[in-house]
Parts: sequence; C-alpha cells; structure tokens
Amino acid sequence: FKHLAEDVTFLLIKNKMLDIQSYEIYLYAVEVIILNGSILLTCLLISILSGELFHMLAFILFFIPLRMLAGGYHCKRSFLCSIGVYGLSIVLVHCAENLYVNIVMQILGILSIIVIIVFSPLINSNHPLEKYQIKRNKKIIYGMIAVDFVLYAVFYKLNLTMASSEIVFIILVALTLLLGTLKNIRNIYRENRLIEERNLK
Repeated sequence: FKHLAEDVTFLLIKNKMLDIQSYEIYLYAVEVIILNGSILLTCLLISILSGELFHMLAFILFFIPLRMLAGGYHCKRSFLCSIGVYGLSIVLVHCAENLYVNIVMQILGILSIIVIIVFSPLINSNHPLEKYQIKRNKKIIYGMIAVDFVLYAVFYKLNLTMASSEIVFIILVALTLLLGTLKNIRNIYRENRLIEERNLK
C-alpha cells in the first residue's frame, strides 16, 4: 500500500495536481484512502459472496463510525487484521443468526457499551486529541450509542438478524478499545522504567 501510495502521489505531483512541499502529508492521505478503500471493497466482496449484504451495512453503520471516534488498537498489518476480523464476524453471524436473543451476547453488548463510554476516545501518541476534540468526540459517541440502542430495539422487535450483526460489531469496537488501552498502559510502564533506569545511572 505504501509503494502504491508513493506512485499515486508522485503522479499527482508530476501532473501539478498537488504541491511537492506537502509531499509527506499527501502521501499519508493517499495511503489511508487506498488502505481503507481496499478494506471496504474486500469486505463488500466477502459480503456478496457469502450473501450477507446486511452485515456489510451493519459494519458501515455500527462499527466504522464508533471505531473512528472511539479509537483503539491498531494492528501493524491492518489490512489482513481488518479482513480477518470481518470474515470471522460474518462466520459468527452466518452460523448463529439469532445471536441477538442470546442472553450472554446481550450481557456482552451491555458491557461493551460501558467500556466504550468509559474508555473512549482513546488518546495515544499516534492519535493526539485536543481537549475540545475529546469533549466533542465523547458527545458524538454518546449520541451514536443512543441511536444504536434504539435501532437494536427496533431490529429485536422486528426479529431482524441485523441485530446480531450490530451486537457483534459493538463488542468488536469495545475489544479494540480495551486492547488499545492495555497497549497504552504497557507503553507508559515501559517509558517509566526507562526513566528510572536513566536516573539510576
């Protein structure tokens, strides 16, 4: 993806569509667009092949917006991780369409919402946020959770399997958030140890 982004950015600069002085910014933006576009297209293809287009819709509605605002763990091989997790979520929903009536899944869903409310938005060195951004993101996340809760109630009442996809994706957002939080704690612990070691020397 990086090499492809470099080629695309070079072509855009060569054709004087972009300014060479901002090369690094454009390169990063192009790489993100290509990566995210590839993930979405691959997920769409998997959904078409498995006959789970509503699962893709749930992914766009319930996972992507919350994940973007809440933050969370970033895998080094993000394309493979994203496709792997999406594929597993499809298998899970496909094999057990009535997950939304399962009491264990409902409890996990409630716990996930609590995790999202408590730990988001996740702040790390790769994703720094100003105070006003934190407050704004929190308000939007609370609004999203309220809307998601209402939609889940509607899906549940209408016996739509979309409720299963929704609950799976909310649990996944909470898991990535927890993993990201644990990674932050580990990084802080390592930094403190390095400072202590330097002070001892």
